[in-house]
Amino acid sequence: MNRRNFIKTASAGVVASSIMNMGQVLANTQVDSNEYRALVCVFLFGGMDNHDTIIPYDAQSYNKWASIRQSLLNQYATKREKSALLPITTPSRFGSRQFALPPEMPSIAGLYLQGKLSVVGNVGPLLEHVNATSIRNETANLPSRLFSHNDQQSTWMSGKAEGAQYGWAGKFYDALINQGSAQSNTFSAVTTAGGELLLTGTNTTPYHVTDGKAATIQALEFFEGNDAVDAHFSALGHQTNNLLEQDLARKIGQSFEANKMFNQAISSQTTSVGEFPKTGLGRHLESVARTLAVREQLGTNRQIFVVSMGGFDTHSGQAQSLPKLQSALDGALGAFNSAMESMGLSNNVTLFTASDFGRTLAINGDGTDHGWGAHHFVMGGAINGGTVFGDIPPAELNHELDAGSGRLIPTMSVDQYGAALGQWLGISDTELAQVFPNLNKFGASPALFA
Repeated sequence: MNRRNFIKTASAGVVASSIMNMGQVLANTQVDSNEYRALVCVFLFGGMDNHDTIIPYDAQSYNKWASIRQSLLNQYATKREKSALLPITTPSRFGSRQFALPPEMPSIAGLYLQGKLSVVGNVGPLLEHVNATSIRNETANLPSRLFSHNDQQSTWMSGKAEGAQYGWAGKFYDALINQGSAQSNTFSAVTTAGGELLLTGTNTTPYHVTDGKAATIQALEFFEGNDAVDAHFSALGHQTNNLLEQDLARKIGQSFEANKMFNQAISSQTTSVGEFPKTGLGRHLESVARTLAVREQLGTNRQIFVVSMGGFDTHSGQAQSLPKLQSALDGALGAFNSAMESMGLSNNVTLFTASDFGRTLAINGDGTDHGWGAHHFVMGGAINGGTVFGDIPPAELNHELDAGSGRLIPTMSVDQYGAALGQWLGISDTELAQVFPNLNKFGASPALFA
């Protein structure tokens, strides 16, 4: 990696830090494990098909669902026969309705039945509660630019369409600093791929990790131990009257020291994180697990991670691509849960999924189109596991929660979902109201945690 790319990659992780903050990182190496908590967001770029993730399982609902999607289901290798599905226990409030997961998700189904994972139903961006009638009558106050990938990714992460500066997870860490629950720390918000907006606050900046390591300048390996070369590349002692050059030199120096500290901690790690699938998401979650293993060396009692997985924009070829994606998601989540349990961190780490939006119940031939509300997973030892939070509307067309073609109108806002996660992380109600200014319009957040 040349110096320009090093600056671009590494300095982004410490723009909000200072030399004083780096000192705080080094001073706080002893963290009480009982106080440590971390959130891990798995963002599914493209919009995972909610209708083919939580599948109707009682005979009446399944038959309606299969009838609407019959020509698409015929293209699946497993055909999505009811006998191939993986049933999950369903709360009594759904009456006779039952649900199942696709056959590609045995680990997730098993974790659900063991009480280590739950489903959060029909979540999406909302400004207020709306329904099909209010949308038809044009009286509904709707989020900006619905069904647009970039805008809805941004709205999920920040509450605003593309162009937003700050995300709610970054604001979480800002709030922890404001409360005195955490100190500014370079390694408090970590991304392995994408989702930088979600992690960005006024005092919190994403720290980038690639393939389990921070950015390095490979040429320096030939000059190991040469202090003069290190000083040159880290801009140590750079003297200038130009304010921009001063700032850039300071950030380069901070980046250099932060990345050196991170890589030294990772290289000295002896804790086993177990085996992870050799998939993109598997590698990302393995990086998270390895970072969690050195949390004390990094000196932070709260961390938020974002990893990502793409390919879910299944307008066509869904029967060929979606099962593979679901299998990869299943394998990576199963491995991550095993790692957290073996490391004794199951109760300290909560993983949750997010995505641009769900997809239409109606099909377009061999795929589905952009939706709105979607179903998600939350996983960890601290959650109320083995249940469904929120609602899963019937797999039918033209009901009051259908925005058209089976696009679900969310019944739980992203604000409520995020607030429940923030409460567990230790964010006060006062701070949560500032992070999510529309929260009071939606009632209580789901009781995700025991």
